[in-house]
Amino acid sequence: MDYKGLTLIYFSPTNTTKTIIEEIASGIGESIVEVIDLTKIKNRNKIKEVSGDIVLIGVPVYEEKVPVIVFQCLENINGKGKVAIIVAVYGLIGEGITLNQLKELCEKQGFTVIAGASFIGEHSFSTKEIPIAQGRPDKKDISIAKDFGGKVSKKLKDISNYENKQLIIPKGKLPMMAKVLPENSARMFTKTPEIIKDLCINCNICLNQCPNEAIEAISYKIDESKCIRCFSCVRKCPRKARKIEFKKSFITTKFLKMKSRKQANPKLYI
Repeated sequence: MDYKGLTLIYFSPTNTTKTIIEEIASGIGESIVEVIDLTKIKNRNKIKEVSGDIVLIGVPVYEEKVPVIVFQCLENINGKGKVAIIVAVYGLIGEGITLNQLKELCEKQGFTVIAGASFIGEHSFSTKEIPIAQGRPDKKDISIAKDFGGKVSKKLKDISNYENKQLIIPKGKLPMMAKVLPENSARMFTKTPEIIKDLCINCNICLNQCPNEAIEAISYKIDESKCIRCFSCVRKCPRKARKIEFKKSFITTKFLKMKSRKQANPKLYI
């Protein structure tokens, strides 16, 4: 079968997932006919089908799962038998069951999942004092992503390699903490990144980049009920007028420092 056109779907508040997806797409080498950036609210919940024959889907790992707002969007898409490549990007804490969830959901929606991968991206909670996967994806990650795209392209050209065969992705595990904590539990460990007025220049970058429209115009205050602690507002502020601060500081920082020493490489399934 001759597959034509590539659709990219991703949620990427701090651009790490976007970077990986674009590099994989480069390796696949097909023309990109559609980009659906679910980071923007206006692009959510109105997608019913996709244009490309090949669909590359990338999500960050939130609480060791697919982010709820992304899951709800993907539930609306009719795959119509198109092939899908699924990607999870996590910040060393744990990838959990994200790829398993993505695969199950995509197949339920009518996609044929032919490849999957988990990559590492700098954690949302990463700071200068507690760097967690800082600088990831790095040059090595980028190279692996592009090479993975090349392998996907080769697989697409030889349908006999995967037709009637199910892609096997090892079953992930949820740690006890992820099982017992409520949704949006990041709020339990981090403070709301409120504006530092003396540094703010009213550029509106944080306002426009917030994936949940949680920041009020004029006052730049954050609606706590909407904030998902992606810290896009912190990362993208040119004046560092917001910062990451931890609640339960001793316990939280001790846990994060322990995790920050962990080393991990991308995992590919094809």
